[in-house]
Amino acid sequence: MTNIQAKAKIGQYLKEHFIRHQEDEDDGISRYTILYKGCENCPDKVLEACIWFYPDVMECRVYYNCNGAQWCRESGHRGELMRLLNFCNARVWICMDDGEGGALYRPGYLYTPRFYITEDDCFDITLTTMIPLDFYEMAPLETEDYITAACPELMDRLSIPVFSVLLGKASAEQAIGRVKEELFGESGQA
Repeated sequence: MTNIQAKAKIGQYLKEHFIRHQEDEDDGISRYTILYKGCENCPDKVLEACIWFYPDVMECRVYYNCNGAQWCRESGHRGELMRLLNFCNARVWICMDDGEGGALYRPGYLYTPRFYITEDDCFDITLTTMIPLDFYEMAPLETEDYITAACPELMDRLSIPVFSVLLGKASAEQAIGRVKEELFGESGQA
């Protein structure tokens, strides 16, 4: 699959599922920008995302809006947040399912996201996944669901621990405990 074919296929999926998006270019690379509303735990109840279409891979980023980035920029607790993000990078894996009880595809761990704060002075708290176009061609629906449902859902679920740390309302240990409880059903101890 070429990046042009992948872009067309993703674009069709976004239209069919009424997902707000716009198309543009970033430094000559074709890109979709997506706005997810109704993310109850996120700043302003929204998340943003971008998908860049490189020759052999799609780069998919989901991140909190400008208010979330501003809180990150102004926070004196970014070191604590880095501990939480490091924990997420070590322990949080997105298990995809079709939401239909396996009628469309079996649950599985298809992609490995990374959590970080961007280095471009924007202070975006980001979940990024690199998706080879060959993988997308072999598992199109799973990939589309991953990009448009699983990643935003995870970022929404992580929002409370993330911003509790940034705003000084919880330590990294407390936030890690909350992630363990909510995502893994484990004891809240870090």
